[in-house]
Amino acid sequence: MFAKPLFHSARAVAGALVGIMVAASAARAQSQNAIITGKVVGDAGQPIEFANVFISELTLSVPTNAQGSYSISIPAARALGQAVNLRVRAVGYQPGMVAIKLTGGAQSHNFALKKDINRLSEIVVTGSIEGTERSKVPFAIGRVTAADLPVPALNPVTALQGKVAGMRIASTSGRPGSTPEILLRGPTSINASGRSTGPLLIVDGTILRNQSLNEIGGLDIESVEVVKGAAGAALYGSSAANGVIVIKTKRGALRDEVKFNFRSEYGISDLNSSQYGAPEFHPLQLDETGTRFCVAGAGNVAPCSRTFNWMEEILRINSVNADTIRTQQSAQFNSPGSGGELLNVFQANVWPGQRYNAFAQMSQQNPVTLNSLDASGRAGGVRYFVSGAFTSDRGAIRNLEGQQQRRARVNLDYDIRPNLTVSVSTLFDKSSTDSRGSFFGGLLRGAPPGTDYLVRDSLGRGIIKGGGTGFRPTGNGGGTFLYATENQTGRSSGTRYLASMTTTYTPSDWASFEALYSYDFRNSLSDNYVTKGYRTDGVSAATNNGNQSVGNSNRESMNAQISATFRKQITSDLNAKVNFRGLIDRDFSRSNSSAGQVYVVKNIYTLSNTTTNFSTGSSSALIKNMGGIAGANVDYKGKYILDGTYRYDGSSLFGEGNRWAPFGRLSAVWRVSEESFFSLPKVSDFRVRASRGSAGNTPNFSAQYETYNCSASGCSLGQAGNSQLKPETTTENEFGTDLTLFGRLGVEVTYAQSLTRNQILNVPTPSSLGFASKWQNAGTLQNKTWEVALNLPVITKKDFQWNTRATWDRNRAYITDLFMPEYFTGAGTGQGTGSLFLITARKDKVDGVPVNRFGNIWGRKFYKTCSDLPSSLQAQCGGGKAYQVNDQGWVVWAGEGNSYRDGITKNLWQTKLPAAQSPWNFPLQFGHPIVDRPLKGEKGEGVGINHIIGNTLPKFRFALNNTVTYKKLSLYALLDATIGHNIQNQGEGWGLLDLSSNYFDQGNASVETAKPLGYGWRVGGSEGAGSGGFYDLLGPNNYNTEDGSYAKFREVSLTYQIGKVAGMGDWTLSAIGRNMFTFTKYSGYDPEVGVSGGQAGSGLINQVDAFDFPTLRTYTISLSTRF
Repeated sequence: MFAKPLFHSARAVAGALVGIMVAASAARAQSQNAIITGKVVGDAGQPIEFANVFISELTLSVPTNAQGSYSISIPAARALGQAVNLRVRAVGYQPGMVAIKLTGGAQSHNFALKKDINRLSEIVVTGSIEGTERSKVPFAIGRVTAADLPVPALNPVTALQGKVAGMRIASTSGRPGSTPEILLRGPTSINASGRSTGPLLIVDGTILRNQSLNEIGGLDIESVEVVKGAAGAALYGSSAANGVIVIKTKRGALRDEVKFNFRSEYGISDLNSSQYGAPEFHPLQLDETGTRFCVAGAGNVAPCSRTFNWMEEILRINSVNADTIRTQQSAQFNSPGSGGELLNVFQANVWPGQRYNAFAQMSQQNPVTLNSLDASGRAGGVRYFVSGAFTSDRGAIRNLEGQQQRRARVNLDYDIRPNLTVSVSTLFDKSSTDSRGSFFGGLLRGAPPGTDYLVRDSLGRGIIKGGGTGFRPTGNGGGTFLYATENQTGRSSGTRYLASMTTTYTPSDWASFEALYSYDFRNSLSDNYVTKGYRTDGVSAATNNGNQSVGNSNRESMNAQISATFRKQITSDLNAKVNFRGLIDRDFSRSNSSAGQVYVVKNIYTLSNTTTNFSTGSSSALIKNMGGIAGANVDYKGKYILDGTYRYDGSSLFGEGNRWAPFGRLSAVWRVSEESFFSLPKVSDFRVRASRGSAGNTPNFSAQYETYNCSASGCSLGQAGNSQLKPETTTENEFGTDLTLFGRLGVEVTYAQSLTRNQILNVPTPSSLGFASKWQNAGTLQNKTWEVALNLPVITKKDFQWNTRATWDRNRAYITDLFMPEYFTGAGTGQGTGSLFLITARKDKVDGVPVNRFGNIWGRKFYKTCSDLPSSLQAQCGGGKAYQVNDQGWVVWAGEGNSYRDGITKNLWQTKLPAAQSPWNFPLQFGHPIVDRPLKGEKGEGVGINHIIGNTLPKFRFALNNTVTYKKLSLYALLDATIGHNIQNQGEGWGLLDLSSNYFDQGNASVETAKPLGYGWRVGGSEGAGSGGFYDLLGPNNYNTEDGSYAKFREVSLTYQIGKVAGMGDWTLSAIGRNMFTFTKYSGYDPEVGVSGGQAGSGLINQVDAFDFPTLRTYTISLSTRF
């Protein structure tokens, strides 16, 4: 009778026990930490290192290791069974996400990420009110990460060459330590005197007012973002019309561990070429043996009655125990006169004895060294990145020491609380640079091939004269680099300190606050001296007795800002955010210099040891800026994004009556491929964007003020002041699209058109004012730009990858308004380039080119085809006619019934067409090129007509880089090309004057094609001495202005991943070449040239080859490891 109740009782007890066990198990599970592990791989199955796996809801993130694995541990107290999104991001891949339930215990989630062809998922910060996916950024922005830099550059600017469409970078000087010049899209200032034409540079929040990135260090770069025009740069206001480059340096790791990276690179620096147009032949008269030079006749002494051996004469004049040299014997035909000598002497004699290449003798393969060590990790709440580096680049010039740098960086991020972070970035750099190297012009203009410039005289000294006067028409080529480098010293040293601190506070999801303070200090010292007893060609007390100049400069700048960002989800599909900022910055610079001549005591290099011509100078400048920003962003369904920014800037550089100026932007993005109706086959990630924005250029420091020129004798008026001077304001409309074709080819296309109004120009003033000029807002400059970027992963297999990226861009700039008389201006070099550019707003065409196109080169034109001749003379041009095209492609006068080939056989080189019989009322010499002039009776007859003979800005640019990886071996190459611009080859002009141009070598010419000296030496008649040749007193013409198109292999590397060695490290071995090969038809040393200064202010606009420091190439081996 009790069995049934007992059974029920037992079942109840058992059920209770099971319930207790389940509850206990659940409790144990609840008390366990949540462990999430997994692996992140690419679409080909390859592991992805440094991918960021994170849970936004918990503000947790970890990186993947070399195997692509990750592990996240979440305390039990935070793992409450809630639903969260586990996300992953990796550079170059589309982001991944999986929804998970966060419970105690272990769970695993793997990710296979697809390639992000156009990198639209990357987070960018430049130009936006806060970090934003590129797919939602409404303007073009270039982004380069450390992964895109397989060839680390000694200078971070150089590392960007060929990687961003619309960004032109060139090293117009090869001096170690020089900063390459940058031009984004096109010029925004007609007259940039005293101002930079480069973009605004920002490193870790610090504004670099001195425009130098040389000290930053390429190996410390994490990413570089480039905004190329005002449509994207409006957020940066009055300093950003030339674009903005924002550099972020590396930060600490997310895991509690320390990672070290060591890299050592060693190699050589070399000249790009040892050929620079030196002639193989000469026109000087030799004796009957062909081994000795004839001494020029004088008085009753007949030519060639005395002779000399070239090198014996060089040694004779140099080997004297004095501050000067002996008087040299002048060679016959060293300086041909007009008429007979010019028309009878040919540059066709072989140099007797050994020939030397002065450029090759000047060069020397010197070592390049780059050693770096860094450590990154996390200790508790502090993430850190610490690095140290030493670089030495001695260049490739004999006896010069180049530049050496020592650099240290400490970056810290302290997570005080999950919503409060303080970030600190610091850099210290100390450098020493050899500043010598002013002898290139004198050496390359006319160094005789028969001179051994490395020879020592009988007293063991380097020679001080190897050519020049007596051997050449001028003193060019007379100097020598060996003696100069051994007896002159020039060195500058500098220190640079950068520091910034950013505090970020996020009290809630809808609000965040940020404060930034940054500091930049740069000090430089220079010391240059010439030793007492320095030898010269002629007597020079200031040089023979030594001289010295010293200088120091300091530049100290700071910038600070506070910002607040508020976010609101208005509806489930509509999100908005607003941002407010206040900014200030201050820039103070000071410099001092002193100089003196004639040392009292030898080898004591202090100014107190000098006795004459003391001079001192000093300057200082203080610039203050401040501004306020309001910005808003609206995102509807992640498909329609509207963005607006307003900035109001005040600056002490503006005129007192216009201290403030507004700037702003309105822009939008439509992500078309997110639409339900979008169904274009083979097209994905399609979006269109449009932006209209404005940014500015400030006047130079003194432009608003009255200036006076003062000396011991009194003061004179300089420029008039202008209290109403405004900044230049660039307003840009930018339109673009991004898409992916066939799931493989990424395409980015951008068109931008800008107008920069209120051009700051130095306008002549009425003489009644007493001042010569006044800076005024007096013009408008327009730019039209196309940019294209293509990304193609050609092959993406696990063991074999091939990735290609190409960029293409073109720009046209025009002066559309000019509220002052048009005028000619130069490139800042003098020597014939004083009227290189015409500043005008005229829209008519000359030679088929709009006259108002910026960068047009103006000069005289020699006829090249029969159709170039005036229409009335074209019928007289051709074989057997009066005018003929010769073998070099120039129209020459030959006379009816003659041939231009008859000059020697028929003794016609002496023949001249008198001015009275010439259609131009100007005499013509047989076989000589003909300058375009007005015909007889026309206005201006007799004087050459100014033509547009080229343009210094390229027709287009392109770059192509390829990376091919097979297992552990990787090959990378970057080809960078600039096409369709012109260079005024000043060196060739000097070569014509000094009879040292190889273009006029006649030793290999036939009797029919040989040309006398006059064919290349000066224009004729009232415009100069000579018989009518190409030398135009160094002025630009269509002979010495050449096509400067070129393509360069900027970077080439071959890398092998060795892996562990003896169980330690992860070793990599690389062979690297920089600027290895140049493909060009330009006749000068290197087409990558230019002169800073002048009104244009940039060597990328002033395309004049004027004997600057020659560009270099390097070959190195690199060994690196991480552990």
